[in-house]
Amino acid sequence: EDEDERLFKVDPIEGMSLFIRAFSQIEEGEAALLLQDIQPDTVIMYNSDASFIRTMEIYANTMTSTFEDEKKRLQVFFLLYESCAEEIGFTKMLERETDAFNRLIDYKKRMPSLVSTFNTFSTQEMQQSHGGVGGSYAGGTLPLSMDTRTGRGKQSASKERRDIAVDVREFRAKLPSVLHQGGMRIAPATLVVGDYILSDVHCVERKSISDFYQSMDNSSRLKEQAEKMAKYYKIPILLLEFDPDKTFQLQNASDLGGEIRKNSITSKLCILVTAFPMLRILWSRSPHETLKVFKKLKRNHQEVDVDKAIEIGTNDAMDELLGGGPGGCYNEDDDEGDGANEAAVQMLLRLPGVTNQNARNIMKECDSIAELAEMSREKLKQLAGQKAGQKLFTFFRQPFS
Repeated sequence: EDEDERLFKVDPIEGMSLFIRAFSQIEEGEAALLLQDIQPDTVIMYNSDASFIRTMEIYANTMTSTFEDEKKRLQVFFLLYESCAEEIGFTKMLERETDAFNRLIDYKKRMPSLVSTFNTFSTQEMQQSHGGVGGSYAGGTLPLSMDTRTGRGKQSASKERRDIAVDVREFRAKLPSVLHQGGMRIAPATLVVGDYILSDVHCVERKSISDFYQSMDNSSRLKEQAEKMAKYYKIPILLLEFDPDKTFQLQNASDLGGEIRKNSITSKLCILVTAFPMLRILWSRSPHETLKVFKKLKRNHQEVDVDKAIEIGTNDAMDELLGGGPGGCYNEDDDEGDGANEAAVQMLLRLPGVTNQNARNIMKECDSIAELAEMSREKLKQLAGQKAGQKLFTFFRQPFS
């Protein structure tokens, strides 16, 4: 047994050991493990590799404490001819890396500072946002702190306005949840005009930067929204909400020019403001900044009348749906090249049995909702399918009472 153990026993090799490895043999993430296993004193590189060089720097910093003698610290040599192509390539690689770090540092300097999010609110800030003070006791009936300067410790009635009517299609965005977390009372509604109704005078159309660029490409849609807001509300507002992880700018300064250009987003915005001088534009860094702005706008105004906000614009939309254009027929020239009556399409998609797939077939055969309602059962089944056609036929023939 002792002889067998000696046969299979591996003794450390004394003296200098040479290990040769190719970069192709080292998979991603294995370079650090290789250096820790071998623990070399000297590394000679025939070809330069930026990733392996950075791994050696990390290894050298972590192993500094193990090398008490300066002469035993990790030494790295490169086998390169002077002024050769490899040296030039390695130098350019270092320059690109340095330039990338400098641009990253400069970008971090120009980035907007992060605002306080809901998760970082203090308890007192959260209670104040919900209309409370610095805590309570006795089952929440009495506050822990009280303003004794307002007449024998009586609390003044809260004047904070908290009701906001929000279009149901906006709940896919982050802003409604942030408003709710910030103490606002959200009233979901199907709004024809605007996305957020703050009061009887404030109507807000929210656009993310990507949506704003798309809306400016189809300027007729944005103009229609601005026209409706200006028609029914004293203060129409266009809210441009930026991504908090990106730079707070609509366009690079180098792209700005002194002349109005057709493809410039700032030029299109100037034309929009010129066409609607009553339109206010709000610039928001994040949904949490929007919450602060909404609270300030609502401070000196009455609460929103949700029922009135829902009714606003419905008569115009119903006229478009029932008329569909001159003579009760849909006319493509009325939409200035949009190719579809937006109000009629929205109503069509809300009919029972109508989906995005069969809606295209219906729009090809019908010029208006009225024509669709007059179709026979067989024709409806042919256009929308058996079940969907039967649902439509029953819906149009069902009496009100």
